Amino acid sequence: MFKIIKPRYIVLLALAILLGYGFYYLKSMASAARIVMKDDEIARLSTGLTEVTKMKAQIEAELQISAILVEQLTEQQRMLLNENTELKRELIFYQRIMAPEDVINGVKLESLTFIPEVSENYYFMQLVLMQVQKKKRHIKATADLVFYGSLAGEPAEYTWNELVDDIQQQLKFSFRYFQTIEASIKFPLGFVPERVQFIGKVKGNRWNSSIKLKQNFDWSAVLQNSDSISG
Repeated sequence: MFKIIKPRYIVLLALAILLGYGFYYLKSMASAARIVMKDDEIARLSTGLTEVTKMKAQIEAELQISAILVEQLTEQQRMLLNENTELKRELIFYQRIMAPEDVINGVKLESLTFIPEVSENYYFMQLVLMQVQKKKRHIKATADLVFYGSLAGEPAEYTWNELVDDIQQQLKFSFRYFQTIEASIKFPLGFVPERVQFIGKVKGNRWNSSIKLKQNFDWSAVLQNSDSISG
């Protein structure tokens, strides 16, 4: 025999089922809301990451372009300097114009030029030493440059060998007709050059005695403006 369940128990059972379903539904809705919030947050972060990636790519592209422009500018400066040196050399050989005070035993400092580089206090230097006598001999020489100026309002002087660390940048010559040396130099912070002195020592042999060249230049005479070149 089945036992008859009273109606009130049926009602209570129905209410319990409804409450359980309602609790489950509310919990599901809350979880769904949290998922939507997380999705929105992920979307915002993804958008931000995309923007940062675009900015990084743009900055890298601008840096690459700047590096290319600097390289092109330096190369253009060197080409123009070489062209200028070649024209001066032709003038000497074809017109035979030699200033006696600038030539010692047929050896001459043909040109000395400095150009400001992009980096602060750095200068590109080109020095040309040449032989102008008709009978050419092999020349071996060493040289140094002395920079006179001021630092913090006080007189100061530096030599080329003091300012360069690389032994390969020392001024050494070995040539028959001429030789060009190009290098970069960095002045101490705050140093203002006013004058530069070239000191060259040509080695002697059994036919020729050693000689010493000395020439002084105002800094303004050897300084070439990079803006005027590139323009």
